[in-house]
Amino acid sequence: MKPVVAGLALALGLAAASLAVAAPPWDGTYVYEQALGPGAGGTQNFVTHTLTISGPEGCRLVAQGFQTDETLRCKAMPDGDRLLVSFVSFGTGKVENKYGVKLYSPGQPLFAISQAPNGFVTTWQGYAKAAGEGATSDAFKKVGRQEGTR
Repeated sequence: MKPVVAGLALALGLAAASLAVAAPPWDGTYVYEQALGPGAGGTQNFVTHTLTISGPEGCRLVAQGFQTDETLRCKAMPDGDRLLVSFVSFGTGKVENKYGVKLYSPGQPLFAISQAPNGFVTTWQGYAKAAGEGATSDAFKKVGRQEGTR
């Protein structure tokens, strides 16, 4: 009986150790292609929002496209099956954008990404580029993983 208990304890200990070194499941790159509608000449205008997560302190959101070029530093905190993304600063480290406008407050929730059966669901909060406060969509898609993640 003692060898069985010792073996079980060893197996549980190894399993816990492997979980401790495993990368967070949210780490990686997520992309949202926001269609803005037709522009001059009927061409479709887009803004690409790229969210890169590498732990709670390694969060960056880059928006580039039609009349948009902006980088946000953010904080990403797992909460059950959701990832809560909040504003830290603009890419410059300031809380005002390049035009001197304060769009967000530090710590302000921007959006949440939830795991769903067919991918991810985004619930928009304070992110100005979003579809609307409280609206949900399947906006962000995971397109890559951080180096060293499974």
